[in-house]
This record gives sequence, structure tokens and C-alpha cells, in this order.
Amino acid sequence: MNVASLMNPSQARGTPAPEPRLRLVRVQATVLAQGAWSALKDSVKAFRHMRDVLTGRAWA
Repeated sequence: MNVASLMNPSQARGTPAPEPRLRLVRVQATVLAQGAWSALKDSVKAFRHMRDVLTGRAWA
């Protein structure tokens, strides 16, 4: 056994290759977009609720 084989162990056959970086970037972008969209929707709901409370429509 040589030193190079200890530093860089060979991979067993049949192990899947690591996912491409582009796919991971797409997943991250999708998650960030979904989070931003959810925050935007929550902000709109909060604004509408406060508008209704301040104008008295909440109890009508």
C-alpha cells in the first residue's frame, strides 16, 4: 500500500457521483424564492388586516 492510496482512497464501484453544482444552485434559488413569496403574502395579509382594524371593517 502506498501513501497516495491512503490520501486519496479509491471509490467503490456503483457509488453515485456527487450532484452537479448547477442542480444545487437551482434548488437553493427555488427555496429562496418560495421563502420570499411566502413572506410577501404574509405581509399583504398583515397589511389588509391592520387596514380593516383601523377602518372599522373588522367588526362589520
